[in-house]
Amino acid sequence: MYRHVSTIALAVALGVFGLSAQAQDGASVTGGAAPLQAQPSPSASLAFPSVFGATSAVSAPNGTAFAALSYVTPRGGVKSSDDDGDLSLGYAFGNPVSGVSAQVAINVLGLDPFGDAGSVSLSLSRMLRAGGSSATFASVGAGNVLPWGVARRGDTTYVAAVSHIQAYQLANGVELPVQYTFGYGSASTLSDDGRGRAGPGAFFGVGMGLTQNLSGSISFTETQVNMGLSLSIPQLAGAGLSLGVYDVTDNTNRQQVALGLSLAF
Repeated sequence: MYRHVSTIALAVALGVFGLSAQAQDGASVTGGAAPLQAQPSPSASLAFPSVFGATSAVSAPNGTAFAALSYVTPRGGVKSSDDDGDLSLGYAFGNPVSGVSAQVAINVLGLDPFGDAGSVSLSLSRMLRAGGSSATFASVGAGNVLPWGVARRGDTTYVAAVSHIQAYQLANGVELPVQYTFGYGSASTLSDDGRGRAGPGAFFGVGMGLTQNLSGSISFTETQVNMGLSLSIPQLAGAGLSLGVYDVTDNTNRQQVALGLSLAF
């Protein structure tokens, strides 16, 4: 499967914990700005704006572990193929405000048979600036590291991204959180000839908090438009769901529907 479940997992984990966790231990961020915090009143705080289908440079809080299942249909976007699932187990450590945050994940590709293929993904993230109600992050990452099974047929992939989060004050006193992310990856663009070949290219995405627990997003590669929703589950701490469609116009003839279930702790 050419979608890495760790991307879905991290997006849901970020949606669960929110932006306020980025300024850990109450430390001031660069430039003497106040720590990034959620609004005191829950009614005035909307969900963290996750972005579906595009890499975000925003890191999960230090010490966050996550487990995630993804269900994708059809497998590889091939219409005659069955559906399938992936599993990801990961951990984030380090502080992107005072240093660098790192994330490592083990991705099991395909659940039937389970464990016969997979790889490791790695990423580093750093806060570039913060002030008022905005913050900017940069990250670099590598995927398909130490592959096994059929994953060994693919090359190691690389990606770099910059993400900016801005909270806009609305007339009713609610702050509307928006995330903009853009970057370039060695396997970010699917060929539009229907063969499903992944090559280098740029991407861009925008996510927005819609309710206290729900965010929506749209993202673009050089050949695709992707749309998705991310939902945190208040009754189950650290749990979240994501639902999205890769290539909503089916320009690459590899359209997929993806459902993710994640638990961060």
